[in-house]
Amino acid sequence: MNNINYVFICLLGGLIVPLQLAMINAFRHASGATQIQSTFFLYVGGTVASLILALCVDGSIKPPLYQQTSWWMWLSGLLGSFYILCIFLAAPHIGATNTLLWVFLGQMIFATIIDSSGVLGMQIKKIDGLKLIGLGLIFIGGLIMIYSEYKHSTP
Repeated sequence: MNNINYVFICLLGGLIVPLQLAMINAFRHASGATQIQSTFFLYVGGTVASLILALCVDGSIKPPLYQQTSWWMWLSGLLGSFYILCIFLAAPHIGATNTLLWVFLGQMIFATIIDSSGVLGMQIKKIDGLKLIGLGLIFIGGLIMIYSEYKHSTP
């Protein structure tokens, strides 16, 4: 598959996150659920969807080879729950745009650290000045967006 196809796949994944954020916020308001309860119901829906997708794509579900895994490999679901909870807590206060921009910056900073160190078996990618400039521009963009929001909200 061509790299540009993966870029489009990533863009599709990125389109889903703000939609998910808006949907779960609407769910929270309509149902009276708390943010952590809404996160739980999101993951129940995700579990069912993952089961259906696995059955459609692979034809079955087979148990993983537990003996070949480490305990920390099972924490990604826990981290996903905290990720979703963080954006659900922030979005009602700073908006979906600001929330996702700052989440994106956090992801980019940590991904850069992971890539540069090769932690958890990732291929090592060198940090250079252009990458740091890119991170800086995202940070400056975030400051501009927060300032704009603040400027328009003050009487």
